[in-house]
Amino acid sequence: MNVNVEDRLGGTLIKETEFSARTRAQNIETFKTELLDVLVIGGGIVGAGLIRDIARNGGIKAGLIEQGDFASGTSSATSQLVHGGFRYLLKRDIELVKTSRREREILRRIAPNLVKPIPLALLCYKGDPYPLTGIQLAAHYYNRLSKTDETEKSRAIRDVRKIQHLVGPIATNALKGCVLLWDSTVDDARLTLATLKDAHQHEAIVANYVRFLDFIGQPKTVNAENRIYRVVAEDVISGQRFEISARKIVSATGPWSDHVRRKDPSYDGTPRLLTENAKGIHLVLPRCGKADDAGAYGLIAFTQVAKQRRRNPRVIFILPGTHNTSIVGTTETTPEEDLASVRPSANEVTYLLSEAQRIFPEKTLNQDAIIAAYAGIRPLIAAKRHAHGFAKTGFVSREHLITESPSGIMYLYGGKLTTHRQMAEETVNCLAEFLNVPRVCHTATYPLPNAVGEASGADAERLVKRYGEGYSTIQKFITEDATLAEPVTPSLPFTKAELLYACWGEMAITLEDLLWRRTRIGWTRGQGVDIAPKIAQFLGEKNNWNDTKIAAEVEAYRERIRWLNFNL
Repeated sequence: MNVNVEDRLGGTLIKETEFSARTRAQNIETFKTELLDVLVIGGGIVGAGLIRDIARNGGIKAGLIEQGDFASGTSSATSQLVHGGFRYLLKRDIELVKTSRREREILRRIAPNLVKPIPLALLCYKGDPYPLTGIQLAAHYYNRLSKTDETEKSRAIRDVRKIQHLVGPIATNALKGCVLLWDSTVDDARLTLATLKDAHQHEAIVANYVRFLDFIGQPKTVNAENRIYRVVAEDVISGQRFEISARKIVSATGPWSDHVRRKDPSYDGTPRLLTENAKGIHLVLPRCGKADDAGAYGLIAFTQVAKQRRRNPRVIFILPGTHNTSIVGTTETTPEEDLASVRPSANEVTYLLSEAQRIFPEKTLNQDAIIAAYAGIRPLIAAKRHAHGFAKTGFVSREHLITESPSGIMYLYGGKLTTHRQMAEETVNCLAEFLNVPRVCHTATYPLPNAVGEASGADAERLVKRYGEGYSTIQKFITEDATLAEPVTPSLPFTKAELLYACWGEMAITLEDLLWRRTRIGWTRGQGVDIAPKIAQFLGEKNNWNDTKIAAEVEAYRERIRWLNFNL
């Protein structure tokens, strides 16, 4: 039964619809039987932004499929920043910075509970590739590109003791000062999920664990406007294969884009993505700076590698994470493994640990300190195009490319989390013209459903910040069954009602979905391995899992963590 939940939150009437395994099954049946106007392949942040814009526009019947869980690729493996791209300013990529700053402001406005401002201290040591004065001037210009309020103005600090008071026990030997910048933090997986839920609530047909396999022949066509494309897809959970038909297909598959394009009937044999320096990893460590989340600063510092190679300066981020942790990243290496098998290597881990230890010499930041680690592949596009595709070049851009193959299939290349909304807007402009429907973009003004609401009380405030309007549903679960207010474990704030909500309202299908992306319990000490059986048993009772299914889910999660941590 599809249950609607209506309540008032912060004085606003809200309505939330079920977004569960049952919803997924219903949507798969729709895929099998109904012709879509647009099929989006890829459920990362770019695909999510695209399907949201289409659904908000109206007049277009659209669906989205994702081969794994939503945001299970690059979109849950970022630095957890919505940022204006200060380092691109240093590279004189002014237009990209302007766009990023504007999009950051939009995301702060439409997702205030998810996209939160954070002060960043860019440390300047003797021997760094840029002087403190130069960084200060660049930061001043950076601020002028944004409409942020007075509290977010950059400034330089040269008093070493004052810097330590703000950010914690950093190395002061040869420290010349720091420049304070402002960007924003975000849980990238939850932002992707909130974006998809908005699309779902506006009648988009969305399903995870549905893998695109192939295009079926040439599109049936009378003319370009009347083409019908068919693809074969697979329900990863059941193994069943089926066809989906649509008038237009858009691939928004990030680093998997060339994999889809190779199956395009008009594929010309030329890849459009670069793998060189495309892999980035992050470590989750105990909080390095101040333990208090209130007013916690992030740090940026040029690495030793940057000092040795002044032509290619690199930086390390040390950002405050949840549950008194720090997120340390990132690397720029060439992946040796398949996209689906990307994980931190021993060398990458050693590099990040050594850089973090250098900045925080009083901390013990060794292998034993690592709480969790993750890796992703950036969808880097080659900058120069020739008649047969993109030339091989060492220069890459974080900008995006929207292109259409001779067979009429659209591909979205490049981009980043911060600018995903604009990328979607530009794409839907093209789709609306092709489909001959009125075009009005609403995505810059209407808030995301999981990012609005108010409540009083510390626990209620935590729930609203995390779930937005979903807070009302969680409260209804607890009202109906008081035992759902019990914490999953004494060391973490998550309740049983939140686990139930992840399945009912967030389409969590597997134990890994819940622990790694919906709650981030996998990013806490122990990574949830010890409580996995307890949680799986609870989910089993609520979702009619038998003992075999419960045991399989626990073992699959434990194996995933063992595999991911192999080089730690």
